[in-house]
Formats: sequence, structure tokens, C-alpha cells
Amino acid sequence: MEIKLDNVSKKFGSNHVIKNFTALFKKEEYAITGNNGSGKTTLLKLIANLLIPSEGKIHYLENGLILEKESISNKIFFTAPYQELIEELTIKEFLLFHYKFRKYIDNPLNILSNFQIESFKNTIIKNLSSGTEQKLKLLISFNTKSDFILLDEPTTNLDDNGKQIYQYAYKKYTDKRGVIIATNTEDDIINKESEIIKLS
Repeated sequence: MEIKLDNVSKKFGSNHVIKNFTALFKKEEYAITGNNGSGKTTLLKLIANLLIPSEGKIHYLENGLILEKESISNKIFFTAPYQELIEELTIKEFLLFHYKFRKYIDNPLNILSNFQIESFKNTIIKNLSSGTEQKLKLLISFNTKSDFILLDEPTTNLDDNGKQIYQYAYKKYTDKRGVIIATNTEDDIINKESEIIKLS
């Protein structure tokens, strides 16, 4: 799959956050960088079909054919530190719930230790630290089958050990997939040959 943005703009009220943005995203690796307020998160949400452009077009292409937007929900996975999970569920319950709707690469209950959250599998999510919750989000992001992984500030709330887990997951699960990261942090960009898209 490819994602084509053609003169896309997004404004909130009179504030133009993204203006006349054009790009073609293939199954490669990209990093959207820029100062706070430059529109990184907005652009990532536009690509993920979570926001509608104020102007311009976004097309999702498969073998040159335009896909219906309703059909792309299983082809893109977006995650961000501010996304809320179902707090009343334990990690185990949440994973079983999530993978009723999406396909996994590895059985999630078998890789909890790789993300160092196995000891928390019976802990309800609202009682997790922000770092442990972010590790859970990384597990879901990388282990859910998709053509594109979209990550907003993926190492937020992670200590050095958590960042190593992020590096491990990135290297293990991104082969033959598109990865688009929005970040201000160079450590988030694992592949230093990623195409950099700098917003101003």
C-alpha cells in the first residue's frame, strides 16, 4: 500500500496547522520532525485517517488503485502516548480484547517478557505506571498486522531500558512495512537512513 497526500491543508478555526502538504509514503521509513506546534501530530493523524483535511486529498493506493477509506482500518496502526486504553481491564484482558478485532504477528501473551510487562499481565491498566503503559502500547503497535505503523513520540515516558525495548521492537517488527514517526527526539529514529520530513 502507498499513501498519497495532494496539497493537503488542515486548519482549526483560523489557524492553518498544515498547509499545501504533498507527499507519497511507500513501505519505507519516515520521520516527521519540527518544533512543538509545527503540526507533526496533526499530519500523522491526517495520514492515519483520524482527521479530515480542510483542503486537498489523501488517497490510499494498492497496486495503483485507490482504496475506499473504510477498507484501510486494518492496514494502518496509529498509536500515541496520549491515547487512552480501557483502564478497567488488565493487560491480559486488554490484549485478548484488542486481538479479537486485529490480527497479531506473534501471540501477544508469549512476548510479554520481551516488552518487560509479563509481571503486570494481571494488573489493571489504570494502575500501571506511564512507562509500563507505553511499553504495552509499543507491543500492540509493532505486533498488530498492518501495512503502516504510525507512531507519535514513541519513547515518551520511557526510561533508558524502555528505549532499548523500543529499539528491539522496531528492528524486529518493521521489515516490509511502512513506518512513520512524529518526533522531536533523535533517539526515536532507529533507522538513520529514514527520510526526514521537517515541518516549520
